[in-house]
Amino acid sequence: MNSTKTLSLMKYLINSPSLSSLEKKYVNDVLKSTWLSSNGKHTLEFEKKVCKFLNVKNALAVQSGTAALHLALKTLGCKNGDKVVIPNYSCSSNLTSVIQCGAIPIIVEVEKTSLGLDVNLLKKAIKIYKPKIVQLVHVYGFPAKDTFEIKQICKKNKILLLEDFSEALGAKINNRKLGTFGDIGIFSIRSEKMIGVGEGGVIVTNNVSLYKKAEKLGSRNSPFRGKKDPYWKKYHCLGEGYNYKLPHLLGAIGRGQIERFEKEILPKKIKIGKIYKNIFDDENFKITQYYPKTHKPVFWLNSIYFKNITRNKVRRIGLELQKKGIEVRSGFWPLNLVKNVNSKYVYEKKISKNIYENTLVLPSNTNLTRKDIKYIKQIILNYI
Repeated sequence: MNSTKTLSLMKYLINSPSLSSLEKKYVNDVLKSTWLSSNGKHTLEFEKKVCKFLNVKNALAVQSGTAALHLALKTLGCKNGDKVVIPNYSCSSNLTSVIQCGAIPIIVEVEKTSLGLDVNLLKKAIKIYKPKIVQLVHVYGFPAKDTFEIKQICKKNKILLLEDFSEALGAKINNRKLGTFGDIGIFSIRSEKMIGVGEGGVIVTNNVSLYKKAEKLGSRNSPFRGKKDPYWKKYHCLGEGYNYKLPHLLGAIGRGQIERFEKEILPKKIKIGKIYKNIFDDENFKITQYYPKTHKPVFWLNSIYFKNITRNKVRRIGLELQKKGIEVRSGFWPLNLVKNVNSKYVYEKKISKNIYENTLVLPSNTNLTRKDIKYIKQIILNYI
């Protein structure tokens, strides 16, 4: 059975996009205009509203979260042989984007509270490998525990900080929104993320020079496309560049999503997360991530960690849940286990492998009710 057919049989989905008549209105406007490519008016408006929501100066919408990571790295000057720290428990795009640059991934193990970079291991990695860039990733909508300290360490050591809040749009630490701690930040707008357009990503920064560089590199390094530029310079290219900018149709969906995000979408995600936190408190398992009062997660995904059963038993429970129409995921496959990659691994305990083997990610979509979540818990208990 293919994955698309399997997904169609699921009653309780991990996530699903929240779409309304507003997105349809903007998409229809694009179709009427016939301008489907980049730099459409709705895409530009989407970028402006992202800036306003995050209180940043610049935003650039691109075609995927992976493209956003790669473009952000190139904007920071990442090149062949440079060393880039990435956390072990994160999406493979954090690894592959570094490889795309010809750089060397320095894979650092995470701490088990928030699954963010372990700050003590980061210090060790800096001492040994002297990286140029650190990727700080906020997992499943939860702020990395040591964000402030990591920012200060990077500043002290003159290391550039790339903040990946792909899964955590709207999350805060001390009322400061994620995405504003790094020299440059990125988030994903893939269909099942906090806001979704199908495939897409956004780069944000308060550094105007970095923004201009990202915009140029993301437009094939062809800077002469303004209204005042002569037509014969339109295809002039100044070197390496990429066709990464977001098409207008997807920008229209993005505009509708960001306009509805703070009042409609975000409160529902937080409500679902708090229900999970309240219901899933059992001797057999626990909510995988915890957070202090100063952290305000957005609960993009809710996962449980099984305390006293084997990896194979966890997998059997996952398969049984799927038979009941309950979609599940495993934890992230640890990046240090990816083969045929020239990387370095800094660790004391293999936290990521343990989380991967003993965690199930559960349905977290905004259509769930308290009754649904209680039902999911009961099904799990039936198989333990």
